[in-house]
Amino acid sequence: MKKTYEIAGQVMGFFDSFKGSKPAIDNERILIVRGKSRKVIPISEFDAKLTEIGEILGGTEVDATSDEIGEILKSGDKHIQESEIATGAVDKKGFIRVKEDLESMGLVVGYKVFELPSFDVVIAIWEDKNEIPPLYGEVTVSEREVE
Repeated sequence: MKKTYEIAGQVMGFFDSFKGSKPAIDNERILIVRGKSRKVIPISEFDAKLTEIGEILGGTEVDATSDEIGEILKSGDKHIQESEIATGAVDKKGFIRVKEDLESMGLVVGYKVFELPSFDVVIAIWEDKNEIPPLYGEVTVSEREVE
C-alpha cells in the first residue's frame, strides 16, 4: 500500500513541481500538496497528462459527471475537518466553483479524480490561458472510506 506522501511526490515530480511544493493539509487521513513549476504544458495536453499520471499511479479514473465524485469530495472534507485547520464544508459544486473562479482570472484548469486501492486522488493543474509559466498543481490524497 502506497503512503500518501509517496503518491503526492510522484504527482509533484511528474509535473516538475516538487521543489518548493508544500503541504496545505497533512494529517493521518489526507494530504493536500500544492506546488508550481516553470514548466508549461500545452493546454491541449492537459487531459492526456492527467490521464498519464493517473495510469502511472495505477489509478482508475472516476467519471467527472458521476455522483461518486461528490462522495469522494465529502469523504475528503471529513478528513480535512479532522485536521486543526478550520474550513467550510466542501461539495461537488464548491469544487466546480473554484475551477470557475480560476478560469475567470484567465487561467485554464484541468483536473481528474482517481481511485487507488486504499486512496482517492484528486489532481488539478492550472496555468495562464496564454501558456505563460508557471504551471500550478495540487494533489489531494485521501484515505478511502471503508464501506
